[in-house]
This record gives sequence, structure tokens and C-alpha cells, in this order.
Amino acid sequence: AKELYRMLARVLAPPCTSTATRAIAARCASNAPAPSSEEKGAVAPRADAAGQPESLSRQEEWRRRSALRTPILQRDEVVPPKVYYAPEWDLDKKANDDEGWANPLKGYGMTPEKWEHYNKVVWPPNYRVPETGLPKPREVFHCRQSIHFSPRRAWYACQLVWRMNVDDALVQLDLQQNKGAGMLAEVLREAKKRAADEFHVEFPSRMHVAEAFPIQCNIIKGARRHAHEDWQTIRYRYIHLYVRLEEGEGPGYKSREKPRDGWDKMDEYYKYLRSRQIKNSIG
Repeated sequence: AKELYRMLARVLAPPCTSTATRAIAARCASNAPAPSSEEKGAVAPRADAAGQPESLSRQEEWRRRSALRTPILQRDEVVPPKVYYAPEWDLDKKANDDEGWANPLKGYGMTPEKWEHYNKVVWPPNYRVPETGLPKPREVFHCRQSIHFSPRRAWYACQLVWRMNVDDALVQLDLQQNKGAGMLAEVLREAKKRAADEFHVEFPSRMHVAEAFPIQCNIIKGARRHAHEDWQTIRYRYIHLYVRLEEGEGPGYKSREKPRDGWDKMDEYYKYLRSRQIKNSIG
């Protein structure tokens, strides 16, 4: 029964397009039993002394996730096993199904096709990340393409709502009277609606904006005539706006590492005071 549930979740989820088929796949994934610790790539849920599942605070969860940023040597890196399913990426064809040979010098970096490809990845039911021991949160990748807007001005709006709750982000964006904030608010509403309708997230309001960034995709040059036949080049910039919603609460800060407060500095100063030694002493 365990293998049957897993097979149905893997087969039905990636290629399905209708809402009914996606609902069947989501129901199979939710009803499947938790994988055992002997299975490849699976980690048993942590429990306390009483045998109950371990409940971690938000600070502890993000502390574990931030620990993954610690750099290690490549020779010491352990490649995790592939326990997910994803459609194969055909390198001989262009990502947007255009005719012709795929030029590696074009379409590099993040593209809307690559961003949407993450939505097709299917993980095992109740999967836990081995490095942190935490359940893998559900994610929604969404992109709006070819927006006539400056990437610099869009970057400020993205930084405003980064790592915020999606409902709080919409409130903040609605208070901003500029085009970039209104445009990003529309994209977040599209992603939130997609999370509920397409990916069957039970509580989309409990998701936070894990990533939001613009990438310039095209520049169309024009010309403007000034006095005395002085022609100047005008650049009409177009961007792709990428958004990733993640289930759960954000870390509460917007830097890569948690900023130190007065208590942290006090503890560091105490460590310095207690580590002092008298030179040439007997002890």
C-alpha cells in the first residue's frame, strides 16, 4: 500500500493539467503513510523524551536552515540522493519550444521556463530534509513576463516585501503609491490564488514571500529628436518578475544572518572578559 500511494503521487502529479487530476494526486500524497527511516533519503521525525513529535520554534527552524549556509570544501561535500521526481530537461531543444538549435549563450541565468520547471518537481509524501530534520515546506513558483518597467525601481518593491507574510506584504504594497508596488501586489495575488486552486494549499495566507526579484529580459531602443537635430537614444526596458511563496513563517529579519542585538553583544563581551589571561602567570 505504501508503494502504491507513492507511485500514484509520482505518476499523476507531474503531467496532469486538469484540476480533478491534481486533486487526486494531492489526495494520494496526503493519505500516504510516512516513509520509514530505512528508506533512502528519508529521516524519521524527531521526538522528545515522552515520544511526542518535536515542536520547534521559528527561531530554531531558521537557525537550522541558516546553518546550511556554512561553506564547506567541495571534497567534503556529500551529494544527497535523488529522492524526487522531475521531468527531464531536453538540452537539445529551446526552453520555449522555438525552432532551431539551443544556443548556450542565450537564455542563460534564470528564465520563466526554468522557474516554472520547479513547480513540476514531486517530492515523496511527508518528506523531511536530512540536513535539518524539518519537513520540506510547500512552495509555489510564479512569474509574470515582459513587464515594461525599470528593474531598479522594481527591486525596491521586492525588497520591501521580502520574507514577509503574503497578506502583510499585500497590505504594505497597497499603501505604496507607485507603479512597482501595485504591479508586485498583482503578481502576489496571482501566486496566492494559484497556490489555492492549482497546488491545493489549504491555508495560502500562512505562506510568506521567500523570494521576489526582477530580471531584465529585453531592451527596445528608440530615438527622440531634440532641437538642432540632436537625436538621443531611448531604452525601453522590460523585466520578468519572479515570486516564490513558501509555507510557514519567515525568519523575521531580511539579512542572510540574524542581526545581533544588545543581548548577543553582551554575551560576546562576557566571553571576552572570561577568556582573559595574565601573561607569564602560574595558572
